[in-house]
Amino acid sequence: MSNAFPKPKEIVGYPDKEESSSFSARRVLVHLPAQVTEIPHREAILKVASMPDNSLLAVGQDGLVSLWSPELKLKKTRSVLEENKQPSRTPKWIADTTLMPQYNKLVIGTCDRELRLYDLSNFGLYFQITGLESMPLQLDYSYKDKDECILLYGDDQGCVNIIIITRVGETLRNWSKSQPVEGIPSVSIEAITEGGAVSYTRWKVHNDWVTKIKYCHSIQSVISSSNDEDTSLVIGTVTGTKNVLQRLKEMSDAGSVKDRPPLQTGSSAPHRLSSDESVFKAYKGVKTFDFSRESNLLVTGGLDRAIRLWNPYIPGWPIGLLQGHNAPVSFLHISTEESRIYSVSTDNNVMVWDMEDQICLASIISRASQIRGELSACYFSEELGAICIATDTLALLQFRHNKTELSNASTSHKRPVLCCRYIKQFQHVISCCEGSVFKVWDLITGAPVFEFSGVQAKGAVTCMTLDISGKRLITGGRDGSVRKWDYSSGQCVSVLRHASDIADEVNSCIQVEIHSNRYIISVGCDRRISIFPDHQDGANGIEDLGSQWLHQEPSPHREEIVSVSLWPPSLLATSSCAGELLVWNLISGNVFTRLGSADTAPLREGTDDLNICSVLFIPSRGPNQKTAASLVASGPGGCIHFWNIFGGGKLFGQFSGSPQKATVVALTLSGDDTLLFAGDRLGFVYIWNIQDYAQNAPETTFPPLLHSWRAHTYNITRYIYPQWQLLLTSSRDCQLRLWSCQGELIGMFGENEHWDVNEKESWSRELTEELRTASGDLPVQEPARSRPESPTTSNPADRDSGNQLNTCQESTSSTNELAIEEELELYQYNPRVQRVHLKQVEIPQVCGRLMTFQSLHYHELADIHNAIHKPCPAAELNDPYDFSF
Repeated sequence: MSNAFPKPKEIVGYPDKEESSSFSARRVLVHLPAQVTEIPHREAILKVASMPDNSLLAVGQDGLVSLWSPELKLKKTRSVLEENKQPSRTPKWIADTTLMPQYNKLVIGTCDRELRLYDLSNFGLYFQITGLESMPLQLDYSYKDKDECILLYGDDQGCVNIIIITRVGETLRNWSKSQPVEGIPSVSIEAITEGGAVSYTRWKVHNDWVTKIKYCHSIQSVISSSNDEDTSLVIGTVTGTKNVLQRLKEMSDAGSVKDRPPLQTGSSAPHRLSSDESVFKAYKGVKTFDFSRESNLLVTGGLDRAIRLWNPYIPGWPIGLLQGHNAPVSFLHISTEESRIYSVSTDNNVMVWDMEDQICLASIISRASQIRGELSACYFSEELGAICIATDTLALLQFRHNKTELSNASTSHKRPVLCCRYIKQFQHVISCCEGSVFKVWDLITGAPVFEFSGVQAKGAVTCMTLDISGKRLITGGRDGSVRKWDYSSGQCVSVLRHASDIADEVNSCIQVEIHSNRYIISVGCDRRISIFPDHQDGANGIEDLGSQWLHQEPSPHREEIVSVSLWPPSLLATSSCAGELLVWNLISGNVFTRLGSADTAPLREGTDDLNICSVLFIPSRGPNQKTAASLVASGPGGCIHFWNIFGGGKLFGQFSGSPQKATVVALTLSGDDTLLFAGDRLGFVYIWNIQDYAQNAPETTFPPLLHSWRAHTYNITRYIYPQWQLLLTSSRDCQLRLWSCQGELIGMFGENEHWDVNEKESWSRELTEELRTASGDLPVQEPARSRPESPTTSNPADRDSGNQLNTCQESTSSTNELAIEEELELYQYNPRVQRVHLKQVEIPQVCGRLMTFQSLHYHELADIHNAIHKPCPAAELNDPYDFSF
């Protein structure tokens, strides 16, 4: 370990003891050795990516896809290339892959010049794009705007191929209905632009194959790299310049430009104009790179083992050079919050650099991390704070943040919040994060009460519920364990099920009471409904009934169960990620009604996302249970469905739960069952009035949308609706917030300033800049501040006037000028406008940011000598990676 962590003075190089406080912020804390596990892949892993639930997805060259928990426990595997299962056919190989998380798709580029899209729910083949002009070596995807995305790939001819898709959901569905080729819906690359919703552009950029490609939404440009020294890295526009005068000038000067590389023989791809791209040159080219708009920094690495730091607006010469690797650099990551750069070389050496001082903070060699084998893929997870390295094994190198850095962070937990509950008896709120740390808060003031660590055997706590008495806490873990805790002392009093060796993650758990007997029900990745008698503390649980249900007919869930809900006394609803929605009879253990499956409802509605994230019974509709919709489900396809469960089940209503077509991940009801609260993966909250919705017959309209705002920057994980008509939201952005039902932010748990829910003046008046600006042009309202209510919004009739989202928006936009003037006089300040104004006039003077002079147009002088001097030959002696002769 001494090799991985030199003494602090040797790492940072501070000669004086007075600067020890500066070093404390630079310390790199890491768990050694790394967590290493065996993998089922026979071929090299090409890409490791993070799923929305923090699971890790690994894709092998032979088409084997494996899904891992954050603790590197294997959850499932599947081969997506069916051709490789047939011995008589030539094997198909994968070149690269990328994720489309907003549309629940996996994109794969094959060596047969194809792009294939798979559904992430069941890894089923959706369709393929055939007839590519070259092999797609590097893929990337970016979500541009509302229902618009960009898919791009770099090929073996040095070209950058850009596919811009509008009306994405409709376009993908139309392509999935194309004429099948060998049983696979296929569309040619020439035919994708038919219909006007897709544009395809191909630029000739590099003189060698593309080693990496990335679209940066912040600068609306494409960055690509290659091993060619003259075109090592290029930052270029997507569709070319729109300046006609500049085009004419470039065309007139085209004959005098000598440094432009000629087109390859047989290639028809055009070059960008010189004003549309910036070319960076590096010795031996660029193998990997990363870009940070916040830091105004571009870092590159390659075969020469040096890491170069660039100002993205000045391609002439790097602003810094980091040397220390003994092998080619294959992975780079910029951590803007920590002001650090992480790099990995092909000899599995991981180095951490200080971005500002450009010095090495730590060097973790392979012998210290125990990561061995040929490096094939790397991924840095911001949520986990770790680097995932794929070789012959899969390794997770966990970095620990400095405590002094975390103490200043404005968050409720140090890691993503996974679940929370409201304890009515004590008026407390309990929350749990990724690190299995429980925190108890006072709901009235937001002050912390106490915290305790509930580390489950090998995994985080993924779900929790309270027993009927409210004194015991029941949790399910990512390792498959189910435990019961004493809420007041924080001690585990009973283990109902121990950790599983195959990572059967528990997704949801509830407590039920049948004939005066109490039971605990858990569901998860094992597709079983496990039932444990709730004995006295210390008794062991059993799951006999769960194993019996798994073999009942009709066959239960084919994929993992993600949600469960009880309708007393004996009906239980479960949903899966494959679009299956079943209602069970608890007494007999048989299926009462099958409301949805992967073969009926999703295909009938033409949706893509099959996941049903949440199910919820409406308790008050018991008297009208024969004629009313009594079950609410969020999904499939991001829609909210109202079901009548009797007579074989019937769909009484459905509507889009998110205007952005994002997956609705959380549902809850008000105390009187008249309001439905929904939240999507983008962090938006929607409140619907369902008092008279789907009560007697199927509906053809939407229920009135009362309020909508953005509560978090990441997907919401849980809702609670206490007796004060307050809304509690938790999210993977490490924050736990309390809101009024009108969207007023009361405060965030963990803040230094506390509040009083009964005094509106004490409520929070500040929102983070992310919540102010993240909505952009989204058709939802901003969160309301705690101010006096406006006369234009206090009338309930105005809130209920619309029957759907569009009507609600139209009524807002049609407000007359007199009402606006009165509202402006009532509000004494407008912090949103003020902040935007300050942001516009601010001239940053911090090193590394964009200065005023850097915003000017940059033109290279004709007499500048562009030759790059190679390093000293004496230093290159005995270099095993120097192939020049």
